[in-house]
Amino acid sequence: MTVNSESFEYWDFVRSSRAKLSEELSGIDISPNDLAMILNRASGVATGVSEAEVHRPKGMGWNAFKVLFILWMEGDLEQHRVAMLAGTSRATTSSIVKSLVSAGYVEQTPSTIDKRTHVLSLTLSGAELIKESYLEQNDILSSWNRRLTKTEQEILKMLLLKLLRGDE
Repeated sequence: MTVNSESFEYWDFVRSSRAKLSEELSGIDISPNDLAMILNRASGVATGVSEAEVHRPKGMGWNAFKVLFILWMEGDLEQHRVAMLAGTSRATTSSIVKSLVSAGYVEQTPSTIDKRTHVLSLTLSGAELIKESYLEQNDILSSWNRRLTKTEQEILKMLLLKLLRGDE
């Protein structure tokens, strides 16, 4: 993953907005916004590159990858649980699942426990697609990951989890 000219413009924007915020809102801590902007950019780069280089050429997007990955890791699951794990709305998940079913990657059967929902499972072609996609994505993200030492990677993960969990 390389940095393009748009990225340089973005970081110029971050620097100038930091200066303007400090000037206009003196006395407040602007570091939370800095952190949010950096996290958002890092996430966007990782998902954007993965989507552009791996998922879109295979006819799917990042959210479809997440659904397939969840089913690969967890096995058969009710659709609302997939939505929860993917961090997407039920409506968004339903739309994604509809496309994956049409493409033959996912099977959708009525739940025997709750007739209002469906159980999702990977088909053989869905399992092949997610494994292939995961390996390609992992290769791309590995080059990014290697910029950090193993210790730095673990510290970064630990700090991000602390933020997400609300650990004190």
